[in-house]
Amino acid sequence: RGPEPFAGDQCYAPLPDSGFGKQYVKNLAFYRDGLQPWQRGLEIGMAHGYFIIGPFVSLVPLRNTPEAATVGLLCGCVLIGMISIGGLIFGVTEGKTNGKVKRFDRPGDKEGAGYTEMINWHA
Repeated sequence: RGPEPFAGDQCYAPLPDSGFGKQYVKNLAFYRDGLQPWQRGLEIGMAHGYFIIGPFVSLVPLRNTPEAATVGLLCGCVLIGMISIGGLIFGVTEGKTNGKVKRFDRPGDKEGAGYTEMINWHA
């Protein structure tokens, strides 16, 4: 009797279970080994900074005015600030109780210090 692809714990999806999908996720800054928390945060922040401002510039009601680029930049900064505050709140409350933020801690640091450093560099 072979594997049952649709049985509860043996459900396979083409992308996440393929070698390409696993390698892609493994190379994301959040999961890559050997990076310091500040390097992770900086890489994640720079990657998102490139594509967050664009929709605000081209899709807001002020898109046909000379102020569109300024408004898009301010909206992108506000969004990144809100995401950073949300990440910090998660790290202080929910994350510490469930132990989810220990991933980036260095030996000798207090619990959650690596996650907090990553979020601080994200902004």
